[in-house]
Amino acid sequence: MFQYAILANPGHNRIYFDTAVKIACSELMAILESMQLVVSEVLEKDVGLPAALVFESEQELNAQQLTRISASSIYYAIFQIVEGGLLKPLQPTPFNTFPESMSQILRYTGKTNEQFTRLMVNLGLSAANTSGENKCLMDPMCGKGTTLYEGLIQGLDVVGVEINAKWVQETQTFIVKYMKNGRFKHKVVKEKRTGSGGKKIADGFAIQAAHSKEAFANEQSQTMKLYAADTRIINQIIKKNSCDIMVSDLPYGVQHGSKNSKDTKMARSPLALLEEALPAWKQVLKSKGAIVLSYNEFTLKWKELAALFTEMGFEVKDKQPYVGYIHRVDQSINRNIFIAVKP
Repeated sequence: MFQYAILANPGHNRIYFDTAVKIACSELMAILESMQLVVSEVLEKDVGLPAALVFESEQELNAQQLTRISASSIYYAIFQIVEGGLLKPLQPTPFNTFPESMSQILRYTGKTNEQFTRLMVNLGLSAANTSGENKCLMDPMCGKGTTLYEGLIQGLDVVGVEINAKWVQETQTFIVKYMKNGRFKHKVVKEKRTGSGGKKIADGFAIQAAHSKEAFANEQSQTMKLYAADTRIINQIIKKNSCDIMVSDLPYGVQHGSKNSKDTKMARSPLALLEEALPAWKQVLKSKGAIVLSYNEFTLKWKELAALFTEMGFEVKDKQPYVGYIHRVDQSINRNIFIAVKP
C-alpha cells in the first residue's frame, strides 16, 4: 500500500475551515474514484502537519494523478508517507493553465468563495463521463463569473449566461484587462443570438485566449463565451449537447433576489426557477454530463431537488462521495451541494 498526506491550504476560508476539511475529504474521494484508484477512505489525520488529509492507495500515484489531486480545493502540498512515518514531499506538475489569481482578484458582496467553487467544479469533472478530450463548463446563472474563471484556470472552455447585462459587461471588461496585463495572447469578438423571426434574444462576447504564445499559435487556446440572457432559454443560445458539466449557485433567497424582488424575472423561488429552466439546461448538457448546484437548505431541500431531477430523467448522485456537503455559511445560509448526471 502507498500512503499519502495532503497539507490543507492555510489560506482556506477560516469561517468554516473545520467543515471545509471534512467536505474536502469527500471531494478528494470523488477525484480518486474518477481516476479508478482503489482507496478505502480519506480522513483527517495527525501526521505531523497542521491539518492533513490522508489516504492509502493500492497503486502508486503517477504524474497525471498527482496533478489532478493538486487541483483539489483544499490542496496546499502533498507528501508520500514512507517508512518510519517520514514525509517525502512530492511536486506535481501544475494543474492550472492560467494563474489562480484570475478568480481571486475580484471582491464583491455575495461572491462565492473561489475554493468552494473549485470544489464544485471538481465534483462535476469527477461525476461526468462524457466523451472528448476538451471539456466545456457552463454556468447557467454565472453572476460575475467566479465559476467561469475557475474553469479557465483548470484548462476548460467555459460558457456562461447571466440575466444582468451590466454584470456581463463588467466581466468582459475584467477578463480583457486581465489578459492584457498578463500579456496573454487573446482575441475578443462580440456575440449576438437571435430567436424565431430574427428577434435578438442575447448579447454577449467571446474571448479566445491561451496561457502562452506557442499554445495560441498551435490552436491550443481556450474559449470563454458569456451572454446576457434568461437562463430559461439557454437552449436557444447555446449549442445543444455541447457542455460537459454545469456548475452554478442557485439563488439563496437572501442576497441574490430570488424572493422579495420587484423584478418579476427574479421574483421566484429557487425551485420554481429550476423547474422552468431545467428542460433547457438538459438540452445543452451532453449525455453523461453532470450538473452541480449549491443552494440554501433554508429555502430549498435536497429531496425536492432529487424529486425534480428524477422526474426529468436524471441520475441523482445520492451516495458518498457525492452527498454530505451541507455546512453553515452564516445565520441565514445553510449551504449544500446537489449533483446529478444526464443519462
